[in-house]
Amino acid sequence: FADPLQEFPGVIVVAVPHMDDEVLACGGTLARLPQKDRIHLIYATDGSRSPAPVLPALDSAGPQLGVMRMQESRAALKILGVPSRNLHFLGFPEAKLRKSRKPYTESLIELVRTIKPDHILAPFRYDRHPDHLVVNRATTDTLRSGAVKARLSEYFVYHRWRLLRGGDIRKYVDSRHLVRIDIKTESAIKRQALNCLHSQTTKLFPWQDRPILSEKLLDEECDNPELFLRYDPAIPGPQVFTNARGWIRFAHLVETPLKKKKEACRALLYRVTHQGER
Repeated sequence: FADPLQEFPGVIVVAVPHMDDEVLACGGTLARLPQKDRIHLIYATDGSRSPAPVLPALDSAGPQLGVMRMQESRAALKILGVPSRNLHFLGFPEAKLRKSRKPYTESLIELVRTIKPDHILAPFRYDRHPDHLVVNRATTDTLRSGAVKARLSEYFVYHRWRLLRGGDIRKYVDSRHLVRIDIKTESAIKRQALNCLHSQTTKLFPWQDRPILSEKLLDEECDNPELFLRYDPAIPGPQVFTNARGWIRFAHLVETPLKKKKEACRALLYRVTHQGER
């Protein structure tokens, strides 16, 4: 296992697509790092669409969901020791970050230049959520252009892929570029922080058939090491994988649409079978 203090020295910026991604992917590592004042988190979106109904014609989320999620992240990061003043919320519409890529990138650059980090953490280049991909591309493009200078590591949120043998995209990444952080001693703290994310860990609305984050997933994320990919501009895109590059690129295109269709069918079935309970 790597020493997080040696791996992530100096000032750190975590580029976060949504409230909850930071704790899921990096919570144990953030808990291990000393001198919390040097840790900053930049949230791209407003948190207004998770949970979001897959049947919007029948269901809706509350208008205060984004405010609630912001408060949840503040509470979670307080448990991890990061001061609230180091949390920066840009407030772009969730699930629509592609449409705001240019203003988001400009806002990110402005904040990063103010913070002057030595290291930036951003989502994995083949994450399945479109917002995550925008954050990754904006961060890497910013570094390549020389607009800011810092080391970059990519963290994993949606690393479980049903269309891959073994079910974990991280197993296909060249291990020479992976950093593993042992969080056994921080497992309970990470779980406590995750428990602050009530909108994700409970059924917040009656139309939900399950929470966004299941108990099984939370257990796995707290019991296992956190992995990061060291960014190397000489190894772009799929070159980071040791095998199955073509299949990975195909799975990356189709897995999210298939998942959405499955969730829509499940949500419709749930509505039908629980209609009398509403």
